[in-house]
Amino acid sequence: MARELQGTSPYVSSAHVVSAGETLAEIAARYGVSSQGISELNGLTSPDALNVGQRLLIPPVIGSPSEPAAAISGVVVPTVPTHVQERNLSCEYAAAYIATSAFGAGVPEWVFIENVPAAQNPHWGYRGNIDGWWGNTDDYGIYAEALVPTLNANGYAAEVFYSLGDPAALQARLDAGQPVLTWLGLWGDTGVTLEDEGVYTVAAGMHVVVAYGYDDWGVHVSDPAQGSYGYVPWAEFSAMWNVLDGMALAVAPL
Repeated sequence: MARELQGTSPYVSSAHVVSAGETLAEIAARYGVSSQGISELNGLTSPDALNVGQRLLIPPVIGSPSEPAAAISGVVVPTVPTHVQERNLSCEYAAAYIATSAFGAGVPEWVFIENVPAAQNPHWGYRGNIDGWWGNTDDYGIYAEALVPTLNANGYAAEVFYSLGDPAALQARLDAGQPVLTWLGLWGDTGVTLEDEGVYTVAAGMHVVVAYGYDDWGVHVSDPAQGSYGYVPWAEFSAMWNVLDGMALAVAPL
């Protein structure tokens, strides 16, 4: 049985439904990942304990955390590093650190924690408890607009944009050498509109990664949940990104 997705947000590439006669090794080979990676992500106690119809989460195909982005084909920002988020729900702050680190000394997570206000509306500040469990909408996180003042105060330009399904908006920033924070709905369209502090939408299963490159087939990301590089096909990336209207934040030095 797959383990419950809670705690620090997991990055999931896709899912697979087990068919009759399939083995874990065959499934892993199909997706280009390890059997161990699938077992750990799904909490499997035995590779032989698969059931027909069972849904397995598939981890992303990743390079080594120390692999230079310049080694990857396509358009890339070659200096974007990896970094593991320091708190359960600090993926936005960790992603901002990753993006700013591409230009030298990054803005640490603690700087955002100390300077970003609390708010119910995540466009205005941090919503909920940063040490809460991932996947709900009470202990939640923060949106792009509320990160801008702290980034500006620490020497970085920060451009908020909403792609609304247009990948060209992301590609243009990456072409210009700007890492882009992207807000993804890993559980699909779970959005709920609230009106307790202005009007805004929250989506259970929200996670933030840094897009640092792309090619014709997909997007290269640095994921703070695992501190690893990943690659997501365009169709999957766009479906997750569009949950919050393609919310994004491009970063560059002032």
